[in-house]
Amino acid sequence: MSGGCTLAAKIVGSRYFLLKNRDLVYKDFKDSVVFDDTIFGVTGIKIGTGEPAGVSIGFNKWGLSACNSTVLATSNKAYDMLMERVLRETKSLDQAHELVNEELQSGSRYQWGNFLLATHKEVGAIEIGEGVCEMERGPTMITRANHHLRLPTTETLKNASADEREAGGPIPMSQKRRQLASKMLEDATSLGDMMKILSSHSETRGFDSICRHRRMAPGESPFLGETSYSYIVEILMISPSEFDFRIHASRGNPCSNKYDETLVDFSSSQAERAATVRKFP
Repeated sequence: MSGGCTLAAKIVGSRYFLLKNRDLVYKDFKDSVVFDDTIFGVTGIKIGTGEPAGVSIGFNKWGLSACNSTVLATSNKAYDMLMERVLRETKSLDQAHELVNEELQSGSRYQWGNFLLATHKEVGAIEIGEGVCEMERGPTMITRANHHLRLPTTETLKNASADEREAGGPIPMSQKRRQLASKMLEDATSLGDMMKILSSHSETRGFDSICRHRRMAPGESPFLGETSYSYIVEILMISPSEFDFRIHASRGNPCSNKYDETLVDFSSSQAERAATVRKFP
């Protein structure tokens, strides 16, 4: 699971983008990646323990891409585990929503979060709360941060402890990040535009900043963290069943670190996949 993340997705013609800044409290964090014949995914983290769990951002061979953000760090299972199932078992937003809903209805409970999903047809968000989920669809663009828009959880989040919110921070700060991302996304059409969104700052560069910087000021929250990684998934639909998959990743703050591009070919050999994983930032 991740911390104070800002998410966005947009369809631009036959190309679609999925964006995520991964804000974590862990210093010198290094990603790990899974790449097999079904999915390419960056491994998630269980907030509170730091243990690897599921997938934080990724896509599958059928063209479904997904990423997530924390809303409330409860004692339940990391939702990254559920998102990995979404990528392995579903091909559309409807199927993803059905899987999540059935899992919750069966009695399974996950830490609260947001899933952002994109295909060449539509984008959407699945909000996960205490045994419930809600989906919002969008024809071309959608954004999320570390709060829900559809589920009525605002008062619970306002009363949550700092460690339950973790790197998500106070709700007004999360709202400010999401609103800025949404405004900037309206006019964004290129990879450079997407990089600009993820590299943008508030005046404080803290909880309300899309690109977050760790500060050591007296009295600063121990959960502030920093942008440990920034990702842009870029998928071009060549035909309804053929895609060009790329992921651009910056280790550290994207305002001062370059993005490295990884081309993902699901038809590649096991040795070629292993080489792709080794080269990932």
